[in-house]
Amino acid sequence: MELTPRKKAILKSIVDSYIATGEPVGSKYLSESTDLHLSSATLRNEMSDLEQMGYLKQPHASAGRVPTALGFRTYIDSLMERYFLSIEELQVLDEVLDDKVTEFGKLMEEASRAISEMTNYTSFAYLGNPDSVVDRYETVFIDDYSFLLIMVYKEGLVRNRHVKMHEPIDRRMTEVTKMALNEVLAGVPAEEITLSIILKFEEKMGRYRPFANSVLRVVYEMLNSYDSEKVHIDGVTKLLSYPEFFNVSKVQSVLSLLEEKQKFVKLVKNALPGQTSILIGDDEQGDITIPDTGFVFHPITVGRKVIGAIGVIGPKRMNYKKVIASLDYFVSGISETLLENTLKDGVNDDGKQEQKREPRNGTEPGNTG
Repeated sequence: MELTPRKKAILKSIVDSYIATGEPVGSKYLSESTDLHLSSATLRNEMSDLEQMGYLKQPHASAGRVPTALGFRTYIDSLMERYFLSIEELQVLDEVLDDKVTEFGKLMEEASRAISEMTNYTSFAYLGNPDSVVDRYETVFIDDYSFLLIMVYKEGLVRNRHVKMHEPIDRRMTEVTKMALNEVLAGVPAEEITLSIILKFEEKMGRYRPFANSVLRVVYEMLNSYDSEKVHIDGVTKLLSYPEFFNVSKVQSVLSLLEEKQKFVKLVKNALPGQTSILIGDDEQGDITIPDTGFVFHPITVGRKVIGAIGVIGPKRMNYKKVIASLDYFVSGISETLLENTLKDGVNDDGKQEQKREPRNGTEPGNTG
């Protein structure tokens, strides 16, 4: 049986209504509340066909129809309208993206919180385990007893630490420290920092040699702090506001996916680069099943390496077009930022990476593909 234009229009109306209300959709509602201009009898026949084709199902004999995983998939792939983020939504995401002094992990956590609030769903940020090789070091003098140490990794990730000293320092000390770090330690993994490298660094510090051990201790701590992949979750209780998750045990079963680190990491790393991945309900193929749940995420890559992902978990009837638009916009922005970080040679006086990203158009649509 063919999915005709009329059947597509009916399926779209049913999915839109089900996302909005969570209630099964009947022919009377479609006839009276949509612009399909079809009789209830015609709609019942078409809905019966869609059910036989696997796009709809009837929860109870006397109830209307609800979309199946196939119905949702068809809606997302070819029927869903493009969502345009509002000015307010764009501002929320831009505020996160514009905080250039924030290291990658904290930026992803802030984005996860922002997207959870925007969509009213549970969100997560996955942080990969980058190679512990720093492409360059930067320092920014703060006051007589502290400075900002910045590491820029080869993948474009930025990490920073507010370093406090026991003895007074000056701006020249931070400049010498930066030059010594770049000459001796740039490109050297933590496990390859030998005694000879330490002695060479102390030599490069010159008259600031007494500060060498304190600086090296901080560098070593920062290089070794990314010891494994991490998953940050926000808005877990938001799931409880949807009837599908009134049973707390169901929430626990959904979130257990994020605790199964190996399975989750494999899922993220096997995703198509540059594209939003969507799992719908418990009808998906593969190792992952998420009953009554929608799971949407967008991997973040540098070259061919997956360094993170940002995503949303909600009911199977979640507002996919808004979620996808939000994720695509953020990932586009963070990808630009990571690219800039690999090309820049410095930071400005207040320690923030210089802004080269063009201002975003407030009417820019999210990509629903």
